[in-house]
Amino acid sequence: MQKNIADPTLQSKSYKKNVLLLILLFSIVRLIVAFTIELGNDESYYWFYSQHLKLNYFDHPPMVALWIRIFTLNLSLQNFPGFIRLGSVIGCALSTWFMYKCVAQLCSEKAGWFAACLYNASFYAGITAGIFIMPDSPQMVFWTWSMWMIAKLCTDDTKILSWILVGISVGLCIMSKVHGLFIWVGIGLYVLIYKRAWLAKPYLYVAVAISILICLPILFWNIKYNFITYTFDSRRIAVYGFAINFKSFAIQAVQQIFINNPFNFILIVLALFSWKKYQLKDIPALKIFNLTGLTLALLLLYISLYRDDTLPHWSGPAYVTLIPLAAIRLNEMKKINKLPKLVTAAIMSYFLFLIFCTLFILYYPGDFKSAKPPYKGSNDLTIDNYGWKQAGKQFDSLYADEVSKKIMPSSSPVVSYKWWGAHQEYYFCRPLSIQMIGLGGVINLHEYLWMNTLRKNKVDLSKAYCIVPSDEFYNAKTMYQNFYTHIEFVKDISIKRSNKPAVNFYVYRLSGWKNNLPEIKY
Repeated sequence: MQKNIADPTLQSKSYKKNVLLLILLFSIVRLIVAFTIELGNDESYYWFYSQHLKLNYFDHPPMVALWIRIFTLNLSLQNFPGFIRLGSVIGCALSTWFMYKCVAQLCSEKAGWFAACLYNASFYAGITAGIFIMPDSPQMVFWTWSMWMIAKLCTDDTKILSWILVGISVGLCIMSKVHGLFIWVGIGLYVLIYKRAWLAKPYLYVAVAISILICLPILFWNIKYNFITYTFDSRRIAVYGFAINFKSFAIQAVQQIFINNPFNFILIVLALFSWKKYQLKDIPALKIFNLTGLTLALLLLYISLYRDDTLPHWSGPAYVTLIPLAAIRLNEMKKINKLPKLVTAAIMSYFLFLIFCTLFILYYPGDFKSAKPPYKGSNDLTIDNYGWKQAGKQFDSLYADEVSKKIMPSSSPVVSYKWWGAHQEYYFCRPLSIQMIGLGGVINLHEYLWMNTLRKNKVDLSKAYCIVPSDEFYNAKTMYQNFYTHIEFVKDISIKRSNKPAVNFYVYRLSGWKNNLPEIKY
């Protein structure tokens, strides 16, 4: 049975109203941002997922596609980026509530209130997963729900319902993003180190079986395609050789600190150092959370010693899992009802960062790096969310004009050699129902290679367009020479920000189709 370390003098005060007001305030701010800035290329790619629901996708499990379908009312509201992101904002609200309930279960409502604040102050939880539409968005809903269910399980492990709900929540988390497996890693380590008695409980195996059953679509899809997803993903995390790269390690370390909010990071580290000194070590659920979070965070740091392509948001779930530890430690230290200064600082830094980034994206003059054409906007991350809608309207006018003059067939597609063609598909192709076709290999095209099979009979490939953004400039003639004999430049679409050139979109017309469409046979 779990030991509750709440301060008995504070048990009478309810923090539910505080948490609900926190959720309301943060959700309003997030919705404003979600409806204000344009989709990024990753978000457009996950929108592309939603156009055709599947058991699994090349890069990720299917939950993010289903999430978009649900919150756009089966795509009826997909023309508005804010509705595509709505699932992220609502998901963050739900995750906040689950985090509050989890820590209130372990300690007290005040500690749960602290945890809710820290969760919302995390740049990962509150922006990456809380505003942008990513696989992390539904993942955090089921991750925090799993944490709450683990807290209930550790309070009373005799109830089969608690075990069943853990199995369901972790299974749905894995169906959002395979990071969810680390929750079972944490539980497994806890069993081996602290609670071997659970090995004799049939309920444990029931919970594992439920998770496996929920995740069978991922397995079936990968069996069909020879585990192509994991062949690809393993290249991103595999260690080749043993030449230590301290620079990439330092970058990953700084990224982990920043994306999870430096103030959150400080509170988590302080709580970890006081783990054995105080009663925190007597809470079984915290042991599971610590083993889960630390295993993931340290594994990413280890991989970064040998690879320089680990991404900052990969560590997000690790630090979310460590928030209860920091919140409960704060509850022990803080005997008054005001927020601790570091928690207030974390919340303020979140708002300042979010406001600054939004204004920077919308109003910074030109491009941040001041790159010269044809590379205008390169290495400026803000261009990912600016200018696409304007450029799309200009391209659509060109497309309609050339089709009306019979320069191009009415079903001419736009082609792209890489998965981020989804960005163009959303802003350039969607308004006129133009099809996007992928030309290249699976490593670059990802899910587009599968979509080619479904779209090939809807297009006339004798002629096509390709659009080259200057922030990701490449030589179109070289890139598509294996597919078309003639590639000619048509138009330069120049986009300004605050009256200064920010990015260009170079439009090419392709003709002389060589009839070698890349596709995967079903």
